[in-house]
Amino acid sequence: MPEPKEVLKTLTGLGVVAAEGCQPVRVRYRIVLERRADMIVAHGVLRGSHAGLRPIWLEPDSQLRLKNGRRLDIALTDLVGDEAEFESTGDAAALQG
Repeated sequence: MPEPKEVLKTLTGLGVVAAEGCQPVRVRYRIVLERRADMIVAHGVLRGSHAGLRPIWLEPDSQLRLKNGRRLDIALTDLVGDEAEFESTGDAAALQG
């Protein structure tokens, strides 16, 4: 049986994604916050330059800085053209507020 999911919030805006050894890339983000069991997870889509996102996609760990200055540890899971899908790798509860 799949785990129950509760969508808490959707965030959109402009931000910057970066990974160690890669140039930061300006992106437009759409983040979905969900409660899964007893934790808050985030996943979504980033839109930016394919040439900039590709090196970050090849790295296992990256960070998304939101327009409000908050940061989210993420991993890019797919990259097609100028659009990358991602999942949070850390606690996303701080984005609820």
